[in-house]
Amino acid sequence: MIQAILFLASFATAVLAAPKVIWDGRLKKDFPAADLDKSATSPYNAEFVLGAGQKWSEQLHFPDMGVTGPSLFDLVPSDCRKPVEVTINDKSIFAPGGKAQNGFRRSELLPNTNNGTDATVQGTTTLHLSVREDIHRPLNYSHQYEIAFIETNDFSSHVWTLKTGTPFGSSGVTAKDAKTLRLGSSTAGGKAEEVLFSVPFGSECWHNFAVQTNWVDNTISVWYSSGYALLSEVVKTRANNATGKGQAHIGILKLPTPPATDLSHEGYQPSGIKEGLIYGGLFVEDSSKGGASLSPW
Repeated sequence: MIQAILFLASFATAVLAAPKVIWDGRLKKDFPAADLDKSATSPYNAEFVLGAGQKWSEQLHFPDMGVTGPSLFDLVPSDCRKPVEVTINDKSIFAPGGKAQNGFRRSELLPNTNNGTDATVQGTTTLHLSVREDIHRPLNYSHQYEIAFIETNDFSSHVWTLKTGTPFGSSGVTAKDAKTLRLGSSTAGGKAEEVLFSVPFGSECWHNFAVQTNWVDNTISVWYSSGYALLSEVVKTRANNATGKGQAHIGILKLPTPPATDLSHEGYQPSGIKEGLIYGGLFVEDSSKGGASLSPW
């Protein structure tokens, strides 16, 4: 499967020069899991965000590429990068400052260069990611999951959020509606989130996103495709408050189910959690001169 994809890719040519990649989270096929625990070798923050006492070498898995294949942007000339699976379990309880967030179960990758004011949140940048289900570590779609987002520097809101599952506190949501990928707008200033794009979260393929933020003009644009198709624009450039800048989180933040008024510390989480999502094609490019990569070729 992989060989066939790379064979076809070798005949593809880029029409336009791709924007410059300013952070690259794609792992080479021989990248060892132990290097995820070291700041000097991991493209991700080696300490955050995961359960107290947990290590990334334990919470990240490398899926069988003969089953998943590489994601769209893991295809690079003459080689490919490998996807990573982010997992959560009963011990995935983040404890910032020693205060356990018992309402959440979370494992989220943070780009190692992304300190909240770095190059990934200056000018215009595009975050690329691909995601797919693991049928052996299924999510519980009666819960809400935030699976990629940019959290503002003051931790009060999100610039945008990719979600799946049943929205917290909702009732009467069908299983079909819960199993969708939903890209939500900025919640800065307490503004209610607006769903900008939604698509069924089919388990048979990769779902590819490119989310572009203009940090100066406060706008957002989004491209999407499934499988190995060229990305197409699904959210045309529109206003979106990005003044808080912030950090990208890529992984699983599982919310509790009600009752809860303080979601991070209250609410119900079942026991025996064994869940995961597979990610690939993770990188950020500088789009200040316009454009976004719509394919890897």
